[in-house]
Amino acid sequence: MKKIQEDFVIAQYQSGIENYAAFTREVGLWASEEHVFHKYLKASDHILDLGCGTGRTTFSLFDLGYTSIIGVDLTPEMIAAAEQIKAERDSNLTFQVGNAKALSFANAVFDVVIFSFNGLMSIPDSAERFKAVQEIYRVLKEDGLFIFTTHDREQDENYFNFWREEKARWEKGVQSQELYEFGDIIATSKNEERPIFIHIPNQKEVQDFLERGGFSILETFYRNEKFEESVQVKEKSGECRFWVARKNS
Repeated sequence: MKKIQEDFVIAQYQSGIENYAAFTREVGLWASEEHVFHKYLKASDHILDLGCGTGRTTFSLFDLGYTSIIGVDLTPEMIAAAEQIKAERDSNLTFQVGNAKALSFANAVFDVVIFSFNGLMSIPDSAERFKAVQEIYRVLKEDGLFIFTTHDREQDENYFNFWREEKARWEKGVQSQELYEFGDIIATSKNEERPIFIHIPNQKEVQDFLERGGFSILETFYRNEKFEESVQVKEKSGECRFWVARKNS
């Protein structure tokens, strides 16, 4: 059976364009996101909003005064929707189609790279995800920040039995052959009409990933430990772990 590739990921997001566009128009930033951005970002920062989708974080950051920002997404239809919202708002923001594993930017041009809404873990295969981390490292300036979210398979006790069963499947070799490693799942989503691929890590996996990629962790927290999000946010997004990391010199 063929392993899941980028075309699967693009198709899963194509199925959710209207939901993402509505979320951009009607909701904007989560309270937790706004807290992190206010804490770590400066108005003068040059920001790459990677996996920007229809521009939910891009437009919201711009409205908060972070005006030097570029939105990039793998799915062309997402960027088309962002351009439509840009026209509605008469904004001069820049959006472009791009791949996190092969960014079109020069070395050391951004102060901050944001990869929100668990986008990094939508890349199939840990080796391919690490290419994205290396690219993010490359385009960040010295001491630049990488801010992103992931799920955490060791955080939600409602899924502990599921992960025990998954681990047993992987140990027996009876997992779906479409997948790459333990933590990979094909699941339903609140935002896509078709099944989605997502990798669900634990904290140590992400910590090791960042350290190997040349980053130091400044802060990590699970969203619901610090914030009570709005009903709209909860309806559209599952709980997740925030990561703030700095590029090592």
